[in-house]
Amino acid sequence: MSQPIDAGAMLGGRYQVTESVLTSADGDQVLSGIDQVLNRPVSILVGSTTNASQLATSAREIATGERYAAVQVLDLGISEGNTYLVTNLAEPADLLDLVVQVDAPYVEPFYTDTLGTEIFGVTRSKEPASYEDDAEYYEDQRAQEEQRPSMLDRLPEISLNEKLNSLKGRFARGKQAPPSVPPVLPAASVGSSTEQAPAVSASSPSVPAPVAPSPAPAQRETPAATQATPTTPPAPTAPPAVKPTPKVTRMEATDHTDEPVVTSAAALAAAQKSRGITVDESGQRVAASFPAAAQSYSEPPQDDYEEEEAGEGGKKTTRLLVGALLCAVLVLAVVFAFNALGGRTPAPVASSSPTQSASESGSPQASESLSAAPVKPVVADLSRMVPGNQDLNADTDATLAKAIDGNPASLYKSYSFTSPQFGGLASNMVFIAELEKLSDVSEIQLEGLNSTGGSFELRVGKTDDLADAKVVSSGSFTGPTVTVPVSGEEGAAVKGQYVFLNVTELPRRASGANASRPYGLQIGEFRVS
Repeated sequence: MSQPIDAGAMLGGRYQVTESVLTSADGDQVLSGIDQVLNRPVSILVGSTTNASQLATSAREIATGERYAAVQVLDLGISEGNTYLVTNLAEPADLLDLVVQVDAPYVEPFYTDTLGTEIFGVTRSKEPASYEDDAEYYEDQRAQEEQRPSMLDRLPEISLNEKLNSLKGRFARGKQAPPSVPPVLPAASVGSSTEQAPAVSASSPSVPAPVAPSPAPAQRETPAATQATPTTPPAPTAPPAVKPTPKVTRMEATDHTDEPVVTSAAALAAAQKSRGITVDESGQRVAASFPAAAQSYSEPPQDDYEEEEAGEGGKKTTRLLVGALLCAVLVLAVVFAFNALGGRTPAPVASSSPTQSASESGSPQASESLSAAPVKPVVADLSRMVPGNQDLNADTDATLAKAIDGNPASLYKSYSFTSPQFGGLASNMVFIAELEKLSDVSEIQLEGLNSTGGSFELRVGKTDDLADAKVVSSGSFTGPTVTVPVSGEEGAAVKGQYVFLNVTELPRRASGANASRPYGLQIGEFRVS
């Protein structure tokens, strides 16, 4: 474990330690310091003896970009046997992460070597275990890597050509040509529907029709035809130039009489009569069969439409006139109300003489009223004074400007002490805020204190002499922000150009303080309004 480093110590001849922030269980120290060369605050991590090597490794990895961290490496060195790392202002937890090894190799505990002996009575085998489905497991793993189902390798090989050839042979067998059958002659156009008409060619009208064979030879020659149609007697000889008659399919009446030809007009008339509607000879509906309302309907004359359009036009004109009249009445009402409520600008009253008004404006009373306007205070500079020991805490004077830069996150910090009385080295410490000019001070605010206890005294004066300043308030530093209202006689603001913060007792820091020296002052912003 490294030796503790106190405030005021120098590391590397450049970095002065101002505060000890945190010490880990391994002895790693997180410090606050000031870079004497660049005059800026820094954070310092001093590694313990066991973590010094890891601290140096982490610093190199961050500097080369191999490792990400929330800190910026500024310097790495060794001072009096202690390895220290200098970074920008950072949180203690982020700094302590640098001494922790990232992705450390796993080391199996020693007791697992004897675990098998203690439980099973035998030592643990050094050979890898094997299982019956190892081949299938590795095959599935390989298939997953190749992104295809492993079951495809277990299916039998299928020849596509063989399957196509077998299908072709099967369809070829099913499509064998049937035995030749004589064509069946069409039925005759008259007589029974089963009678056959003679086949007469249109190209040879003068050739006589052949005589049909007898039933017996027909059965022997065309057995398929005899099964489909009955035998017919011999047909007579057809006259010359007989055209083939087309086949007609119809139903025979029971009395064997010809039915009349049905036309579309007749069918329409029959359908109308079946519904009880009177039609004429041509099948058209007569006027008497229409409803009474349809019989008496007639188109209105053109004059009615013109009268309706004229009436609608008159209504539109009337509406426009009424709207215009209402708008005029509304405008007149607004003008009347404006005049009645005194909207007119009063006429200017002429003065008795221009010289008199000029003399009145330049009177002492007018000058006093102009000078009575409040002046807003603006802090121009902040300085520090320690009666009897001005060198105490002089190293932090360069950071006083952080308390008046308008950013509460930038802090001014004093040294830390073992007692609230500045460790017995001084009785008080005075901070002097100088304003740009004589101003009206009504409020003083201290931000970013982060402390408890202590005591202070506030004074406002027209010169930089503390003894001539007027005491306006006093209090303690408890809380993150302290706001003090300032008022003079009759509640008016206090005139002054210098505001004095006289610290008579240091507060105790709430967090981030050294356990051995917990008393100190920090100010985020010194505001005067």
